[in-house]
Amino acid sequence: MSKLQIDVPKEKLQHVRMETFRKVQQEERTKKRIVSVAIVALFCVSILYSIRVSPTIASYVEKIPGFEAIVTAVRMDKGIQDVVDNHYYEEINEMRSESGLSLTLQGVIADYSGFVLFYDADASFDISKLNLEEVQLFQGDDEVQGNNTFIKNVSDQTHISSTVEYNFSEPISYISKDFKAVFHFNDKVKGKIEITVPFTLQNEIAEEKIIAANRIVDVDGQNLTITQIRRSPLKVALDIEIDEANTMQILALDDIAVVTESGERRDSIRQGITTHGNIREGKYTVYLQSNYFDDPESLKVIIGAVHAVPKGEDFIEVDFGTKEVLSKPDYFPWDVSVAQQDVSVAINKGEQGRFLILADAVKEDGTKLGVMGGNVSRDEQYVTETTQFEEYDGKAKIYINYYSNPIGKNIELNIPLQ
Repeated sequence: MSKLQIDVPKEKLQHVRMETFRKVQQEERTKKRIVSVAIVALFCVSILYSIRVSPTIASYVEKIPGFEAIVTAVRMDKGIQDVVDNHYYEEINEMRSESGLSLTLQGVIADYSGFVLFYDADASFDISKLNLEEVQLFQGDDEVQGNNTFIKNVSDQTHISSTVEYNFSEPISYISKDFKAVFHFNDKVKGKIEITVPFTLQNEIAEEKIIAANRIVDVDGQNLTITQIRRSPLKVALDIEIDEANTMQILALDDIAVVTESGERRDSIRQGITTHGNIREGKYTVYLQSNYFDDPESLKVIIGAVHAVPKGEDFIEVDFGTKEVLSKPDYFPWDVSVAQQDVSVAINKGEQGRFLILADAVKEDGTKLGVMGGNVSRDEQYVTETTQFEEYDGKAKIYINYYSNPIGKNIELNIPLQ
């Protein structure tokens, strides 16, 4: 086995070590704890700024306050590993407290496509029932618009180390690099707690690399086009258009990846925002782990499978007034039931692989029927997917957004980048 080569920048090492000591002293830890944290900090720097991470060392380091979230992200996403290796991750280390809750914004990754905030939170009270309800991002006095994802609550949590991810539908302008993140918590006892953390970005913002691909993919007579590939430090975006003339409704593209000339594979993002748009509406973007800091002459795009069903046979029709299932596709083998505002499908274990995602529905008049929530239950024979819709007592079409019916597999496309 070859030795792990670790590059440790001295200035970065000194900075993290001093920050670790400062935090430890503020928290009045014991001398023994100070020494142990300082020693572990040496490993932290090695991990965050080395070319490749040792999983064994990382498993220890991610338990250290201040490092859990970024180390977890590095382990799950090769693109984040590249961001750290190329010193594009910005340390912030800004702490604010309110009502006994302390929050530290540890670091940020920012580009024109989005933001990722890494933060820790601790409290002088029991936070096992503390929920994060909303996170607002402001540039100066203006709120930044975009989809965001975060974890609301972890069961029986005693310490929080997590991320907030923003995805911008339009590139953000960085005329000002002064930002603030506003975290809105709600605790069962303390009530609402709002913490605002201001920060200023120092890095030059990396420009998005856009390649006009315009590659038509013909899958058993059904066409889709990869219009462009957009590469940023946080993600690779594949913009896809579906041909309106298709006779089948394409529901999903499975196991998409890009592979560089060196054989480096970047798969779908494993957590956070993975797609944008609606494949049913004809325009759809898939986000993959970034290879921004690599400059290959070409990329190979791989699509593991394209799933499709005949148009007009991609929905279940129900009557919420009579609680009846009016129709379902002939190919659809599973039992469907309606109770209150819930539509449930009992799927035999091992037959589907992914959820049906019954999140799109329309009423008789063609207006949208809102989704209120959903859950999945399991027993020895079935996986039951249940979707709860808004109050409504008429007929509705519930669209199936995933069904395992591959019309093409293992598709490969070589796309020049230069």
